Amino acid sequence: MPHLQQLYSELKSKGMEMIAINNGDKKDVINSYVKENEFTFRVGMPPKGYGIFSDYGVQAYPTNYLVDSNGKVVFRSVGFDEQGIKAALDKLGVK
Repeated sequence: MPHLQQLYSELKSKGMEMIAINNGDKKDVINSYVKENEFTFRVGMPPKGYGIFSDYGVQAYPTNYLVDSNGKVVFRSVGFDEQGIKAALDKLGVK
């Protein structure tokens, strides 16, 4: 996730928001990891059984989605694809 923090730090002033979702670890483990690594983006922890991973078709970790300001998914990758994310952001005019 440090690569996500770097990307977020570079682009947050240009309107990019980031939310990481963790539904597999305990809350105290997640909070400790976030604090230790000084992540500044939001981390969501949906309740067990919420279904967010099945709703979005997540089958492997990490899966990344880029959602535009209208709520449309404009990019999806399994694993971290920095070039793909940056290309999708370029198409949206975020540089």
